[in-house]
Amino acid sequence: MKKRFVAPMLLSAVFLVSSTVTEHAEAAYSDYSVYELETKQQFASENEALQAAAKLKKDTGWQADAKKAGNAPLTYQISVSGLHDETDAKAVLKDFTKQTGVAGTYSASGSKQPYVTVTSGVLSDEQQTKNLLAKLTKDTGVTGAVKPTGTKQPYMQVMTAEMAAEADAKTLTKELTKQTGVKASYCQIKRETAQFQIQSGTITGDQKAFQIQTDFQKETGLQSSLTMTAKGSANITVTASDIPNANDAAGLAKQLQQKTGVKGNVQKYAQSKTATVYNVQSGYFNGVSAAQNAVSQIKKNTGVSGNYQKAGTKNNYTVAMSGLTAKQLQSVQSFFKKKKWHCDASPVKKPASVSAYRITAGQLTAAQADQAEAFFRQQHVKTARTAAGKTSENEYQLLSQQTADQSKIKKGLNLLAGYKLTAVSKTVAKQTGAAYQVTTESLLDTAKINRSLDFFKGKKVSAAAQKTGETAYTQFRIETAPLLKKEDIDRVTAFFKQNKAAGTVKETGKTAYSQYVIKTEKFSSKTVLNKSMSYFSAKQLQAGYTSQSQPVYELRIRDQFTGADSAEAASQKLKKLYGWTMAILKIKNGPQIMNTNYNISVADMVKKQMTVSPQTDAAAYASLTYINTASGTVTADVLNVRSTPEVSSGNIIGQLKKGDKVSIIGQTNGWAKLSMGWRNASSNEVEQYVNPDYFAQDSKYYFQFLKLSQTAGLNASELNQKVLVNKGILTGKGQAFITAAGKYSINEVYLISHALLETGNGTSELANGITYNGKKVYNMYGIGAYDSNPNYYGAQYAYNQGWFTPEAAIIGGAQFIGASYIHNPAYEQDTLYKMRWSQTASHQYATDIGWAYKQVNRMYSLYSLLDDYTLYYDVPVYMKV
Repeated sequence: MKKRFVAPMLLSAVFLVSSTVTEHAEAAYSDYSVYELETKQQFASENEALQAAAKLKKDTGWQADAKKAGNAPLTYQISVSGLHDETDAKAVLKDFTKQTGVAGTYSASGSKQPYVTVTSGVLSDEQQTKNLLAKLTKDTGVTGAVKPTGTKQPYMQVMTAEMAAEADAKTLTKELTKQTGVKASYCQIKRETAQFQIQSGTITGDQKAFQIQTDFQKETGLQSSLTMTAKGSANITVTASDIPNANDAAGLAKQLQQKTGVKGNVQKYAQSKTATVYNVQSGYFNGVSAAQNAVSQIKKNTGVSGNYQKAGTKNNYTVAMSGLTAKQLQSVQSFFKKKKWHCDASPVKKPASVSAYRITAGQLTAAQADQAEAFFRQQHVKTARTAAGKTSENEYQLLSQQTADQSKIKKGLNLLAGYKLTAVSKTVAKQTGAAYQVTTESLLDTAKINRSLDFFKGKKVSAAAQKTGETAYTQFRIETAPLLKKEDIDRVTAFFKQNKAAGTVKETGKTAYSQYVIKTEKFSSKTVLNKSMSYFSAKQLQAGYTSQSQPVYELRIRDQFTGADSAEAASQKLKKLYGWTMAILKIKNGPQIMNTNYNISVADMVKKQMTVSPQTDAAAYASLTYINTASGTVTADVLNVRSTPEVSSGNIIGQLKKGDKVSIIGQTNGWAKLSMGWRNASSNEVEQYVNPDYFAQDSKYYFQFLKLSQTAGLNASELNQKVLVNKGILTGKGQAFITAAGKYSINEVYLISHALLETGNGTSELANGITYNGKKVYNMYGIGAYDSNPNYYGAQYAYNQGWFTPEAAIIGGAQFIGASYIHNPAYEQDTLYKMRWSQTASHQYATDIGWAYKQVNRMYSLYSLLDDYTLYYDVPVYMKV
């Protein structure tokens, strides 16, 4: 009979076996629960609480809500009336606050009165209008503004006809100002005659350009010049060399053509290199026999052959060894040191020849050559660039001398058209003389314009008035600021009438109050009340007060804090800022996270794992260039197989040989996607599962770090209602699982999932009770069952353990599972991650690199049904490099 093994059952339930951790009481967890803060500080009003909340937001960025918290002592509030002006109300309130320390506000009372403006009659001069406004403000205290009226009139300038003599223009300018008061100036007017110049289009070739220049000068009589506009470009060859592998060279040539359009040829060539070898000379040996013995020992112990030779006239000999590699030299020196012999070594350069490959791309333009070199630089391949021959001729442009003779210009254009060249005639201005003109200042006054015209007419000089394009107003009014008081309006109306500028009164459409009241803030002192009432009485103002008991408020911070330490730090910050004492309220259980330091870098961990042949069922990739897709046959001598469709040093997982068959399940960017079943994983693929940084805390895959040796703190009622409902014999047994988990330090969800799987959701015969030796027994985890007769042997095991109730089976079975697997002292693997990835790369449950990643689904689905629990994680930490 074969005993039934529990481990596969546990793994299919998504839980670890053969694992142990340090007791959770000793673990240092980081708390990720969510907390809120509530003040114990009380505020006298909701407004005061809201002001405190506003300051809190400004100082810390945190938001808070005001919360009613009982009633405060009796408070008083005074209302004051009899104020007719806002300025008076503001001044009284300011003085009252200064005298009593009680603040307050003022506000308008009664009905609003209309604002009006008073506008003067029309005035003909802007400066005169401004002067009258200044007098109005001085006499009445009312301000206003000067505003134009009517339509804008154009500015004019009187301009003379051109005159030849500068002296005449200068004399007229001075006399005009003296006789009319109008300012003027004169200016010089340049006269220009037109000159023309021919500019040809592009002429290609030196010989053709010189011939056209000769013909042009002969035909037109005009001198000309040739300007080179483009120099002929050279043919370029780019060579990439020192490529050690034929396949790599062929692949680079193909990628070069795909990415740049440049075609390159692969060539094999012999590459000369220099190697360093060493000649070694021993010290003296006495006699031929000793030298021969030394040669024999050197050969036996190092594998290096030597020759002995006589040294000097005495019976001395040395041993010479030539052409030694660095490794041979090290072996010889070590042997000589051991024998306490002496030797000298000298390096010698030795020529050597090796095969290499190069890619040559010729007949390139400069732009193509730049693209090819940029491609090879990205591939870290050395290149050389050479030029050979011209591919285009020099280009020129013909430019004639300047001339006013249109007939010569026409001959030149016709000649160039005969050569089928474009050409243009350009106009060039050239100064030949000057005249003078007198111009008045810009005038708006019609009288000044007419005086100027009459002046030039009297001097028998032709002149005319012309608009400048500018305009301006010639009529103005004064408009006061909005007025509310009748006495102000009457004073302004009388002022305009006295100054012969009687105007009109017009409502602005705006209104304002002429009565104001003051209301103090609330205060609790009877003494302050008496002092305040006396103050207003002395001011002959009417005052009354009300009293009431107001509610007090507290603040509840709306921002949430992750972790008890974070919440406590926030509480201390508020105490330091404002002196507030805070209550810390947990609103959501969050995960508790500890770390296990692997004392190794991720890269070194991957190297360790690669020594035990990690496996994956993921697809693989190989270059389509070397696969016959019709037959699925490899055509290259050796073809690298990679874990991703790219060339990378860390993604090679194997090699294929010429003639090997492959199963292509897709194609992407020149790569074949291959189905290989279970295969060796690349180091890049292993790193994706080993590195915990790739798994987000809020994803289900983080459950591979869940500690199975730590209880979750579940609620029995919630378990019964959400997880164990309609689960046969397990229905309503939530407390039994919680008791078992707490007694033996095992995750409750682990035990429940295990039991649900083994009992078929609580329906199996063994779970519902089997009579053995006259006693009904229960077995919830399939412990002790043998494949030949699982019900009999499972019942026998349960009888021997005394499991005579479902609860006893749940709790007793948990003891067996904890001792056998979760708390096994031989290993420290109480998470799915630790089960798959041990620090020593030994005692790992599976070779599949995705094993822990795939096992979390059932556990995650059960936790998704619950609300009240705490997750405990143990996340590995790797050394930073």
